Amino acid sequence: MRKAWLQKESFSMVMKANDLRRAFIAFFTDEIRQHRHVPSSPLVPPDDPTLLFTTAGMVQFKPFYAGTVPLPYKRACSIQKCLRAGGKGSDLENVGKTLRHHTFFEMLGNFSFGDYFKREALLWAWEFSTKYAGLDPERIYASVYEEDDEAWDIWTKEIGLPESHMVRLGAKDNFWGPAGDTGACGPCSELYYDRGEKYGPGLTFQKATLEDCDPNTRYIEYWNCVFPQFDQQKDGTRLPLKNRGVDTGMGLERLTCIVQDCASPYETDLLWPIVQHACELLGVANYHQAELAVRQSVNVVADHVRALTFALSEGILPSNEGRGYVLRRLLRRAARYARKIGAEGAFMHQLVDSVIDVMGDVYPEIKEAPDLVKRVIRTEEEAYAQTLDVGLQKLESLLAKSEGGVLSGEDVFVLCSTYGLPYDDIVEIAGERGVQVDAAGYQQHLARHREESRKGAKGTRFEGIYEHIKDIFRQRGKTRFLGYPDNCADYPVLSAENLNVLAIFVESQPVSRAHVGQQVAVVLEATPFYAEAGGQVGDSGWLRTPHGAVRVHDCQKTPEDVYVHFGEVVEGEIRDDEPVRAEIDADRRWDIMRNHTATHLLQGALKRVVGRHVTQQGSFVGPEYLRFDFTNPEALSAEQLCEIERLVNEQIMANLPVVTQVMSLEEARQTGAIAPFGERYGAQVRVVDLPEWDKEFCGGTHMPATGGIGCFVVLSESAIASGVRRIEATTGRHAVSVIQNERGALRELSGLLCVPKDKVVERVETLTEELKAARKEIAQLRGQLTAQEAGALLEQAQEVNGIKIVLHQFPDLEAGQLREVFDELKSRRPRGLVAVLASTANGRVTLIGGATADVVERGFSASDVIRDAAKHVGGSGGGKKEMAQAGGKKVEGVADALAAARKAICDILKA
Repeated sequence: MRKAWLQKESFSMVMKANDLRRAFIAFFTDEIRQHRHVPSSPLVPPDDPTLLFTTAGMVQFKPFYAGTVPLPYKRACSIQKCLRAGGKGSDLENVGKTLRHHTFFEMLGNFSFGDYFKREALLWAWEFSTKYAGLDPERIYASVYEEDDEAWDIWTKEIGLPESHMVRLGAKDNFWGPAGDTGACGPCSELYYDRGEKYGPGLTFQKATLEDCDPNTRYIEYWNCVFPQFDQQKDGTRLPLKNRGVDTGMGLERLTCIVQDCASPYETDLLWPIVQHACELLGVANYHQAELAVRQSVNVVADHVRALTFALSEGILPSNEGRGYVLRRLLRRAARYARKIGAEGAFMHQLVDSVIDVMGDVYPEIKEAPDLVKRVIRTEEEAYAQTLDVGLQKLESLLAKSEGGVLSGEDVFVLCSTYGLPYDDIVEIAGERGVQVDAAGYQQHLARHREESRKGAKGTRFEGIYEHIKDIFRQRGKTRFLGYPDNCADYPVLSAENLNVLAIFVESQPVSRAHVGQQVAVVLEATPFYAEAGGQVGDSGWLRTPHGAVRVHDCQKTPEDVYVHFGEVVEGEIRDDEPVRAEIDADRRWDIMRNHTATHLLQGALKRVVGRHVTQQGSFVGPEYLRFDFTNPEALSAEQLCEIERLVNEQIMANLPVVTQVMSLEEARQTGAIAPFGERYGAQVRVVDLPEWDKEFCGGTHMPATGGIGCFVVLSESAIASGVRRIEATTGRHAVSVIQNERGALRELSGLLCVPKDKVVERVETLTEELKAARKEIAQLRGQLTAQEAGALLEQAQEVNGIKIVLHQFPDLEAGQLREVFDELKSRRPRGLVAVLASTANGRVTLIGGATADVVERGFSASDVIRDAAKHVGGSGGGKKEMAQAGGKKVEGVADALAAARKAICDILKA
């Protein structure tokens, strides 16, 4: 039952967030504006490895602005889920310090690709704001780029906005791009809303924007209209862009804050239920009466858990690099802020349900694996709690001792590498204490560490010839791959004739001919050889000419798609002016194709058995086996692996057709095909479809139908990184070999155990229990013998000044059994006893030494005696004064060790 104060005033009389979503799409898709409503793309851009996350609505439309793909439409609108928490454009540092920034947010956007321009964009922004969102026209303000008279005139002369509501700003605030030194760029115009005197009495719009003086965000910017209209050249000049565009973005959280007249977006229906729940878990009695620092901490937790829920639902898991590092930092930053206001233990996973309650109907993907999301958050939070206290204590100590208000780069590196504190968090905490971080020094230590890690790494296969290959590309273009024939009946292409040689390299030098025994790299104008890509290994085979032959061991391609065949001349000589016949090792290629198609079947099975959160993290497809890496926080059970294996073989027996189709990037996205992360795609992509099972972007070679795979066998499942699992499997003839070998081993066991094959496990279990019982009985008997032997040892022991000295070597006793002997000795003589016992077993020496308390009081130390004795057996040891242990490998030194121990003990006792 939530406390009464938490019941926010009803939102029923004002537009809710979902009302605004629907109104925006309806406005831009009506008969007048005729925009295509495009669904939100994932948080991880499926075809742009240069970005960690989708940070704006225009990301999925980048190819349209670049002109690299045909335009399926000229107008679009979307509601895009975005994450700004790492890399360029990150808002992470501001979350908690301001009331308007978020890591995860929704961006409402309308886009024009060479169609309408500035006038329509601004008129429609005004119309939607005033007539559909219900904003007061008297409280709307706008900024334009200082040189953009066109936008100024549209606002003042056509829309009628008073000049007192306008401001011209410089390039820093109101000019977008280019992304690099050259390319598309243009001015922008931003819409602001005046939230009223209570957020800045007497503050004018001009003062707030020109002087950047608006601490309470009286004038909140809610819609940015960007107009790419120039093409910046290398010399800095700007030519008119061929296809002018419109790219607008309006933050739903800010718009909802304005419409619902809330102090911050955290009090709107988008975030308030999550904030409520966080307050309950954190013990915050009254959010509105709490200190600003407390409210900000609650906001950080609510914001970050919302972002984590969405990102984890897409299969991204916390790690120490890339996107995973961003998630780990989000979680740890939230935990740190929660700790500031007294949070103890893991609690953030409990907020996932509130996020789903608020956002799940709009984004059903976050409903698919809530238990997984909670488990990952809880595991990470618990793990971080174990190191957080130690790390923060170390940081506080270093901050207190920092000289000149600067934390050294070496200290920062140690905090990151040893104590697990994220670099950005260290910078943030240091900043709160008024201490700067030596960023350059930290980078130097980090670079040195990376260099050490890289030592011994080999260069690329193209080392020494790459510049020559780039010249070939400039003159002749990329290699024409013959492996995808137009006629399906010709697939697979395993050979080709009359191919032209473009270059031959020997020892990195271009040559016109190469002779027997020489290692060569050959570039052809066209080839049926598949070059390693997308996890699939390159083909091997033969290049034959009228006067010679090359045994090709591998085929690789450059970023420009120039294929290079690496091999050795094994017959005659090859010349660059002779035609080539290329022959692929057919059996090997078929094995590779079986494994590659099985990899797609495996991904489909994983999503069905483990969950839709499974996301590919890497793969290897070779002739003998396949390897598939995927996100999952825990090991798969034996039952899950059996079910995966069964499902894959079921699809093989169904003999599904493997449908391949080349289509535009946009068309491929609309089919729902999976685009493996980390790959870049051009205007045209190849989609491999196993109907109703798996569909993904893939340029590899596949079976014509699944039945040709034969069978599929899982070899192993293991962890390769935090939250990343690996399955290795095999197919076809190699799978048959595995099955035959395992059946042979089972047959041999059956014979050795004299039981039928289906009784082998039962018999082994019985034998195991019998063995345990026998070992227990042996230990008991040995204990009895040891007890008897202990009495004899005491009788025979030398006595010095009333203290018995027992030194003895036993055969085949473990350390624990030696301790039992000493315990028996001590039970028979609780005072006046010193013992050093030795044993040799399995080529190793074990030594233990002990003494009763009264002997220790006389200055005896078992650890000193054992440490000296251990030197004679080539080992080392240590312990306490009462008991110590050592080990070594020098069996022949045991007698000397005991003799040294005797002398040391006698010297101590006689002293």
